[in-house]
Amino acid sequence: MNKVRLGIIGLGMGALHARYLLAGKVRGATLTAVCDALPEKLARYLNLAQVQSFTDADALLQSDAIDAVVIATPHYAHTTLGIAALK
Repeated sequence: MNKVRLGIIGLGMGALHARYLLAGKVRGATLTAVCDALPEKLARYLNLAQVQSFTDADALLQSDAIDAVVIATPHYAHTTLGIAALK
């Protein structure tokens, strides 16, 4: 079975999702990309060969790194990012 390659946008609350994915606690999914506007939040993921880091959500969404995305940003950004993820 192929695993779904997940990206996470927003590493405040998204950091919890990332920990579960990296620990293998989400069957059928693997973390392949993370995105946050604050580069310091990306620091813990930079040494992970399987995880690409982005500071621009559109760049993550347009990359070939993911099959699906977890939007873990403040609520006011959910709609815009969700629509962009569908394109």
